[in-house]
Amino acid sequence: MKNAVLTILALLVLANVKADFVVEGRLSDDLNISGEITKKILTSNKEVIKLVNEYIEAESCKNGKFEVVEVAEGIFELKAIVDCDQFYDSTKEVTHCPENFMPVCGEIATDGFDAKSLPQLVTFPNGCELYRAKAAFVNQGMCKI
Repeated sequence: MKNAVLTILALLVLANVKADFVVEGRLSDDLNISGEITKKILTSNKEVIKLVNEYIEAESCKNGKFEVVEVAEGIFELKAIVDCDQFYDSTKEVTHCPENFMPVCGEIATDGFDAKSLPQLVTFPNGCELYRAKAAFVNQGMCKI
C-alpha cells in the first residue's frame, strides 16, 4: 500500500512538471497602451505564443529558435534564444504614440552613458511612451516617489 501511494505521488509530481521546448519564428514586443509590455513569438506556423517576459529582458529577433517553457496553463516563459539570424530594436519601429493619457510609472537609467547610474522613476503619459523610452514598467498610474 505504501508503494502504491508513493507511486501515485510521483506520477502527480511528474504530471505537473512542464518541459522546455524549442520553437521557430519571430520574437518581438507585444506592445499595448497600458500595463506591462511583454514579448511574444510568432511561430513559423503563424501561431502567437504570448510570453511573460518583459520586453527589456531579451532583444527582438526577426528569425530564430527559442527555448520556452509553459509555466502555467497557456502561460509561457522565454528561457533562451537558441539561434537568431538577425536581432533588431523593436522600439525604433514606433515613430509616434497616441495622445491618450493613461499614465504609467517606469524606471530608466539617469543617464545614457554611465552603466553604473542609479535608476530613476518617471511617469509616462501612456505605455507607448514608456516603450519608446526603453523604460521598465513599474506600475499602472503615476509614480509614487
